[in-house]
Amino acid sequence: MEPLEAKPDGNLTKGLTLIAEVACPVPLNRTFDYEVPEALARRVAPGVRVAVPFGPRRLTGYVLSVRSGEPQRPLKPVWAALDPEPFLSAELLELARWLSARYAAPPGEVCKALLPSFVKAGVRGKARPCPPPPDGAASRERGFELTSGQAKAVEHLTERIRAGGHEAALLFGVPASGKTEVYITLIREAVAKGGQALFLVPEISLTRPFFEDFERRAGLPVALWHSQVGQAGRREAWLGVRRGEVRVVVGARSASLLPFKDLRLAIVDEEQDESYKQDGQAPHYHTREVVLERARKFGAVAILGSATPSLEALELVDSGRATLIRMPERVAKSTPPPRVHVVAPPRAPGRCVSDALVERLRDRLNRREQSILLVNRRGHSAFLWCRKCGWVARCVSCGLAYVMHEGAEAPPAPQPGLFGAEAGFGLLCHHCGRRAKVPPSCVGCKTGALSAGGAGTQRVVAELKTLLRGAKILRMDSDTVSKERAESLKDHRIYDRFKAGEADILVGTKLVAKGFHFPNVTLVGVVDADAMLQMPDFRAAERTLQLLIQVAGRAGRAEKPGEVLIQSANPGHYAVASVLAGDYLAFARQEMGFRRELAYPPASGLIRVLLSGAKAEQVEAEAEALAARLRPLLAGAEVVGPSPGVYQKLRGKFRYHLLVKLRDGARAPACLEALSRAEVAAGVKKSVQVDPYDLF
Repeated sequence: MEPLEAKPDGNLTKGLTLIAEVACPVPLNRTFDYEVPEALARRVAPGVRVAVPFGPRRLTGYVLSVRSGEPQRPLKPVWAALDPEPFLSAELLELARWLSARYAAPPGEVCKALLPSFVKAGVRGKARPCPPPPDGAASRERGFELTSGQAKAVEHLTERIRAGGHEAALLFGVPASGKTEVYITLIREAVAKGGQALFLVPEISLTRPFFEDFERRAGLPVALWHSQVGQAGRREAWLGVRRGEVRVVVGARSASLLPFKDLRLAIVDEEQDESYKQDGQAPHYHTREVVLERARKFGAVAILGSATPSLEALELVDSGRATLIRMPERVAKSTPPPRVHVVAPPRAPGRCVSDALVERLRDRLNRREQSILLVNRRGHSAFLWCRKCGWVARCVSCGLAYVMHEGAEAPPAPQPGLFGAEAGFGLLCHHCGRRAKVPPSCVGCKTGALSAGGAGTQRVVAELKTLLRGAKILRMDSDTVSKERAESLKDHRIYDRFKAGEADILVGTKLVAKGFHFPNVTLVGVVDADAMLQMPDFRAAERTLQLLIQVAGRAGRAEKPGEVLIQSANPGHYAVASVLAGDYLAFARQEMGFRRELAYPPASGLIRVLLSGAKAEQVEAEAEALAARLRPLLAGAEVVGPSPGVYQKLRGKFRYHLLVKLRDGARAPACLEALSRAEVAAGVKKSVQVDPYDLF
């Protein structure tokens, strides 16, 4: 259907007027009123997109509400209704308002995020129906007895789904405790009751294995949703979810924004994962909070699952907003938890893997068992530097150290002659993507020889191929996974090959620590735990411990016992010691004490105001002036800074930030309103981030 046009003549009706509240996609935290011409009165409704004048421009806005009243000032008219029906439901409009208020996000940008790019007037498509499973099918297909922890979790949560009504639960299960089996049973129950279920995983690389597992074991057609799904598949899934014809969705972060019709169950697996925080585009939401809010509105059950719950999830339990459900035992009861050891890093110059770890790897090769090595950095080396003068190769756009890459992942620099050349290697900025050649000698002192520092996945693989001749090694990081996606959206060859036993060792970044189940893996090694602990982030200890426990949980998941070796020069650090003790809650209590003392989340609310611009002096001056204006306005809050960002320059922009700590009952809405109203000079961009997940 063609959009119905109204002449933009600006004429107003005397007396009562039909007024549309429109969210325009502009960086302003407010909505705008427009007059609805009589010709469009039946077409302009909440949830419909409209064409409206905005200064000299024509914008596509989103109608949030329509009312009759007397305008307080002359209103511009709506020019056209673009949709034959509302594509934003009443529940999604409420979600848009909530997201805008919670994360200080412009409502127009929020509404834009809720509608995929293919949604337009007259959009049509077919959805694959998802029939309810037969009663009792789950128990018949299971074929084994649940552990006591699984049984208690299933019993409690099934009762809640059958009774209806909202409940939030933290499913705290140790690695290999069988959380996936609980999820599948509950999803079948939600679908049997005629509702929809959402299952979220933190990484796109995990969606395909879970997708196949759910379809096979649950006997349910499942829709897949993430950024790499093709346009046709996304259209089919989106329309099917909106109509209630698609009952089960497996997806990454953005699936939490789908237009569900009757959501009964929402699961956030590995809820502690930082990938659930949207930091790229507005709104800067956290998926956990979105899921909890939507479950509350639908009267659905929300489950946060983790072996290492975030402090935020534990705080929900402590405050009575979520129920704690423990699963303390592994499914393979006859196999003990993996033995964990801390070993010193290698002393030999240029070595990445210690002799102790190499010995364990060789032992697994002889026993025809598999191993996983965690290296929390992709590329070959973290930086290139001169031992004589200390010069470091840095990106001219970001001021950050280039990462050295090898082979096809490091093509020559686009600016010939920028640096010298060394065959097979190149420099890459992981922040802006700028590339450069490796110089033959130091650019600083002109005489010193260059050395590579800090091990990446490529370097570890190269070292292992030298030390363990004949070993079959695969690498999994964002470079190799991205290459697979480019070749085929449905191809996960690394996962498939390793699970099929075609490789002995899997070397990878945090991707290898996720919820993969490899029965033949009996050894896990962590190459450099100290690098994670040294990150300038108040969550560094929490993130490190979570990652160590998660990757340790990949070992000994079946009949064969597992072993974990962590290379660290700081074995007394309380995060490393907590891995050895196996008491995550003790760590959480200690860490929460530090957070209370320093007023960091979740003990206190935190707002980060980031200013950026092309001129460092202007950005610094604006940051100082903004902090001075805010301090008397934010009652009960502590304004810290401003200071240069950890990444002081990024993509050619200089960055300063200040932190607002909501101490002593300071009200977040009042603080956010003051921050949204605060203006900065032209040439400086202001970004407000609520409860940021990093301060870089």
